[in-house]
Amino acid sequence: MRAFEATSLWELVSRSELRFYQQRDLGLDLYLTGIPGILLVLFGIASAVVFLLAIFHVIPIRRHIVALLVTLGTLAVITGTATTYWDAHHPSEFEAQFYQQRSIAGPVPQREEQWAAVIAFPLFVGVLTCAANVCGCLYMMAFWIGNRRA
Repeated sequence: MRAFEATSLWELVSRSELRFYQQRDLGLDLYLTGIPGILLVLFGIASAVVFLLAIFHVIPIRRHIVALLVTLGTLAVITGTATTYWDAHHPSEFEAQFYQQRSIAGPVPQREEQWAAVIAFPLFVGVLTCAANVCGCLYMMAFWIGNRRA
């Protein structure tokens, strides 16, 4: 079975069968993506640490927190998009790597929609990290209104 070949990232995302994620070890999938997958995990962890430090006022200046969260979210989206784009436009390389390493993370995709879900996973992780960071910024705006140390 050949990997799913998409003409655009939107087509890849819209045709993904997201239920296929229930059968796979997503952490292992992200790890086996290589350096970009590890970077996505690090951006997520760094975002959580920055947010927790901000809640406990270890980082007291709001503009530093917002800048860090926005930067980490943007880097996560760029990394996820670039990884998904590369895998979607080089399906033979992706398929060879998948059969070498990723088949240990769960069942092998059988349909094009399942391939699309596996290929689009780094993009989803990057977008979710960015969305969580935006929510963190909104939290800072909503609950630090009385704090004038901006």
